Amino acid sequence: MHACALLSNNTIKCWGKNDYGQLGNGSTDNSATPVTVSGISNATSVAAGMEHTCAILSNNSVKCWGLNASGQLGDGTNTNRSTPVTVSGLSNIDLISAGGYATCTLLSNNTIKCWGDNRYGQLGDGTNTNRSTLVTVSGISNATSVSTSHHTCALISDNTIKCWGRNVFGEIGDGTTINRSTPVTVQF
Repeated sequence: MHACALLSNNTIKCWGKNDYGQLGNGSTDNSATPVTVSGISNATSVAAGMEHTCAILSNNSVKCWGLNASGQLGDGTNTNRSTPVTVSGLSNIDLISAGGYATCTLLSNNTIKCWGDNRYGQLGDGTNTNRSTLVTVSGISNATSVSTSHHTCALISDNTIKCWGRNVFGEIGDGTTINRSTPVTVQF
């Protein structure tokens, strides 16, 4: 219910619903017009999730803001933030994906780290425990892309796809409707 854009001057503007500060401008007022995210002038990527937002900065750090009930901001707390906070322990990030109360990053070493809501196993660490700090996805060392929602999928360098998390409708692609807390290969 909100959207964000990375501008050519490396700032970010967001608009829409803002009840948890997901627009990043220090307020919780909704905005029908784009507002500038506070304190970010060196962004290289932005990802809008479910009531939270994250950005990769040019120094290879990540900042997030908005709803943090499941730890999806990655700052070690469950405190909502209306301005960006730094995600602890990240560097060399190639891609970020913010989804249904969780966030995942693809690192330059082709591993994936995730944090936030894990009720369906979408963090891929073999548990269903929410995490406010990052965990490494089990068994993935050669990913080239990642996308997260209530389930997470990664493109692997051998052109296979692995998914994990919620599987109520078969969204994992393994021929079952069983939630998975570690990656399984999509069956084509």
